[in-house]
Amino acid sequence: MAFRINSFFRLSIIALSFVAGASAWAMGSEHESKGITEDAYLAEMPVVLSVSRLAQPLNETPGAVTVIDRDMIRRSGARELVDVLRLVPGFIIGGFNGANQLATYHGGFDDNISRHLQILVDGRSVYSSFLLGDTHRGMTGVVLEDIERIEVLRGSNSAAYGANAFLGVINIITRNAFDARGGMVSVTSGERGIDDNMVRVGVGNDRAALRATVARRADSGLDHLYDDKRVEQLHLRADFRPAIGDEVSVNAGKLVDSYGDGFPAEPGNMPRTSQFASDYLQASWRRDMGAGQSLQVMASLDREQIRDNFPYPVPALRGLVIDFGGTARRASVQAQHGFSLGSSVRAVWGGEYRHESVRSKAIYYVDDDLSSQQWRWFGNVEWRPLERLVINAGGLWEYHSIVGARMSPRLMANIHVANGHTLRAGITEAHRAPTLYELRGDVRYYHPTVPGVLLANTIKATGGAQPETMLVRELGYLGEFPRARLSVDVRAFDERIDTLVVARRYDKLGLLVLDTNDLVNRQGPHLFGWEHQTTWRPAAGTRIVLSQQFSRIHSAEMTERHNGPTDTTALAWFQDLPGNLTASVMYATTGAMTWRNYDPFAGGRVDLLKSQSQLDLRLAWKFRFGPTGGELAGVVQQANGPRQEFLPQYTLDRRAYATLRLEY
Repeated sequence: MAFRINSFFRLSIIALSFVAGASAWAMGSEHESKGITEDAYLAEMPVVLSVSRLAQPLNETPGAVTVIDRDMIRRSGARELVDVLRLVPGFIIGGFNGANQLATYHGGFDDNISRHLQILVDGRSVYSSFLLGDTHRGMTGVVLEDIERIEVLRGSNSAAYGANAFLGVINIITRNAFDARGGMVSVTSGERGIDDNMVRVGVGNDRAALRATVARRADSGLDHLYDDKRVEQLHLRADFRPAIGDEVSVNAGKLVDSYGDGFPAEPGNMPRTSQFASDYLQASWRRDMGAGQSLQVMASLDREQIRDNFPYPVPALRGLVIDFGGTARRASVQAQHGFSLGSSVRAVWGGEYRHESVRSKAIYYVDDDLSSQQWRWFGNVEWRPLERLVINAGGLWEYHSIVGARMSPRLMANIHVANGHTLRAGITEAHRAPTLYELRGDVRYYHPTVPGVLLANTIKATGGAQPETMLVRELGYLGEFPRARLSVDVRAFDERIDTLVVARRYDKLGLLVLDTNDLVNRQGPHLFGWEHQTTWRPAAGTRIVLSQQFSRIHSAEMTERHNGPTDTTALAWFQDLPGNLTASVMYATTGAMTWRNYDPFAGGRVDLLKSQSQLDLRLAWKFRFGPTGGELAGVVQQANGPRQEFLPQYTLDRRAYATLRLEY
């Protein structure tokens, strides 16, 4: 299909020109640069764990991966995990108010609660079991100072992690307790009520260590909204080495997020203070058995409680309470075995059992728990038939106790066409099972004073929703130019959603004659485009990262055509300066888009956001007094002026804050 020459292609041409020009300059400069060898540069290539479940260098993974290390997180000046993800190509950052921030990949899926991403924290999935499987609460419950690195797989990974990895995986790896001995104190204060505090203490020896982190994060949100928040967290991690080759980790924690929510003009979503509380316990054991063999077992328990209610603001219905609260529990046990068959074959296989339960009379109209079970078997084989060819083949079989079984396969080939230059091509099929809410949701409102009189039944799921399915084809290129200290990662993608779970009106039950909605499947959108991440280290102490994504969305319905922007760009410059100073400049743009539904009767999108940009600046000074090291940093977010956030009438304005961090 031919397209007119427009901004999409102009931006594509500019980006391609940059990549091609930088690549040509890099190859032309190889004989001019001194002091670094190709082998030394390639030895720095990260090894990632979250793609096939095998430890693999970036140029042999069956998918495109962005790695964000601890230094980048600190230099970004971010207070929230979603601000860090702005560095990842294809990620869209926002929030339906200042207290509910979210990130999604590509867009086009009507996904304003990040329900199509798998977020792992030390291997534990942190999505919510309560409603739609959203992950934005899981992103809230992370202390940035505890993160060692983040691995982001850009593209579906249901073949390794199941339903929740529909669009991609954000694997957060926190600092091992052995590496966090000592202490850290961090204090942040600034405009818009910013008041953050963090204390971490680590103790132990070479056989056992404990890390404890207590953190609080607070601000007053966006202008003209009741969306202030206070996030309080406690995280404990203990690591043990009981014998040579054995590693044991125990993690536990609690999160309490109190936040303002709602919109003044929406009677069914009035401003109020809500609370999300969760706690978890996780234990894992890993044994290295030598000769390429390893065994790993992990078990986790998660519990969440939501308190979210307010009186309906209609005098004639005084006493009617709108309630979105309840509780959810999840238990998971999984094991995996990795092994080698000679020098050309490595493999991993394993299984997982997961049990989920929810309780909420307000959401499900039953007094007892509702539950589901999932059984998963997964495997991946890495085969090297030739020295320069690596083939990854694998998949995951998943049985859901309500909707049955599905298989998510993947086949990917990586060809090392030259030293430091790799081409990647593959295909994968992904599935996302409906949540208990999508299968059993039943939201009813009865008259507060007249027993048995139904006012409205806004959600009444008939249980017919089937798993969402997606077919993904992709091509990739990973290039390393060691003399120029330049790397280029390009991914071209074609993502076709066959079935998407959406709310659809089918009746008007109750005296208020409000829509009654079912959760059903329909044909989803077709996304295609390309993205790249280019990293350049022109000199010692300088790192420049350019991330861009360009895409198109085709749909049988108009509901998704603006859900995702056609282009996003993020440029980050991290610079060391004399006098122990460091500076960071981050500039990001997002094309026109919307987070909510299309309204054809209003002439199109009533909440279409225009193209947005954000400029963040950071200047920091490192110092040391005896055994205590520290850093004083000043950050200005949105330095280029306000931008629209979620709805056109709400804006994120400039905010400045300072952070003092001490380590001993």
